[in-house]
Amino acid sequence: MTIKVKHLFPVLFFITVSAFSQTNDLSSSPYSLYGLGLRNNLNTGEANTLGGTGIASHSLNSINNLNPASFASFSSNSFLYDIGVKVQQETLVEGGADETRTNANFSSLAFAFPVSSKFGVGLTLLPYTNVGYFVSGVINEIEGSNQQYSSDIYGSGGLNDIKANVGYKVTDKLSVGVSGSYLFGKIEENETNYFQSNTLYVSEENFYSGFQLKTGLQYEFNSNFSFGAVATLPTSLKGDQENTITLAVEDAVGTVEETQEDLDNFKLPLEIGVGLQTKLNENVSFNIDYTKRFWGATNQTDQSGTFVDEDIIGLGAKYVPNKNSTNYWDRLNYRGGLSFDSGSIEINNTRVSNYEATIGVGIPFSKKNNSMLNVGYSYGVQGRVANNLIQENYHLITINLSLENIWFVK
Repeated sequence: MTIKVKHLFPVLFFITVSAFSQTNDLSSSPYSLYGLGLRNNLNTGEANTLGGTGIASHSLNSINNLNPASFASFSSNSFLYDIGVKVQQETLVEGGADETRTNANFSSLAFAFPVSSKFGVGLTLLPYTNVGYFVSGVINEIEGSNQQYSSDIYGSGGLNDIKANVGYKVTDKLSVGVSGSYLFGKIEENETNYFQSNTLYVSEENFYSGFQLKTGLQYEFNSNFSFGAVATLPTSLKGDQENTITLAVEDAVGTVEETQEDLDNFKLPLEIGVGLQTKLNENVSFNIDYTKRFWGATNQTDQSGTFVDEDIIGLGAKYVPNKNSTNYWDRLNYRGGLSFDSGSIEINNTRVSNYEATIGVGIPFSKKNNSMLNVGYSYGVQGRVANNLIQENYHLITINLSLENIWFVK
């Protein structure tokens, strides 16, 4: 008996959850030190090459994870998969010095299908936050004395997002949707303190989990203009910590203390997003999205910064010479985008903002289906060299394998 690859994908999805959740060290940014790490801005399908836009885009032949209402628009009998990977090189600039780091890993895993002509569902696994930082040579003073000691601090891990999406077409023009996310993961920080010939190791493992709800709608005014809106409800993530302290004195090493305790809940804010999509003709389309995250309402602070309201705006454009052409090159999808993120953390009265420019291409496999290889390149700048902050310049390559199979057809 032969087992087709397409039938194995849902099984592999769930098997991968365990491995993915423990190997999602997808960042080497110093700004992943704050909060629960850097928010993941990558997604499924073509959104990564359109400046992160797509709130108003329908999902006729691809998975649009930005708006659950888009899941109502799948073509009949389509079964869609999306697998994404990323490679990122970051150059950290501080004063006259710079340092380059590189990391790579999976960035998304998803499948979706229509239940009926008006109803579609899907399941997606994404990194929600990424943590990966290393701080070396931190000088501290021993309380009550003039003596000092140095520390090296390494953080890793992050949270994962398992998201179930449901979309329903109310009318030919209006679609609504809802998604439920289970957020979970571990953030680990290992601190090594050096004092004379003694070394003190402090290991903290912080576990967080919780549920989050998102709603969305899409309205198509005509074949060339559509509107989309999403709202992610605020929630609190429960946390607990395992703490181990080990002391090394010359050749002797021993555990000084092991503790477990509950952490304060980490609050995620209300998010509101709107988007527009317009088509100039069959070949050219434009997207614009705006999202606001109300971090200020959470009244949370970090050790070194304050959470502030975050504004994100993205622009995207797509050009397809002739999607029905017999010429292969005419069916290529050319894309580009720009995005700006004001940042959710303010350090020393300075926002950690992010600018990014993206170009990409969608490479179709054949005319028989809508399977496509989406390749994108982004260049971005996060933070700046001011007020003791670090500027992070990064190059990012994303590859999303978006596959379509036609089921229940002989």
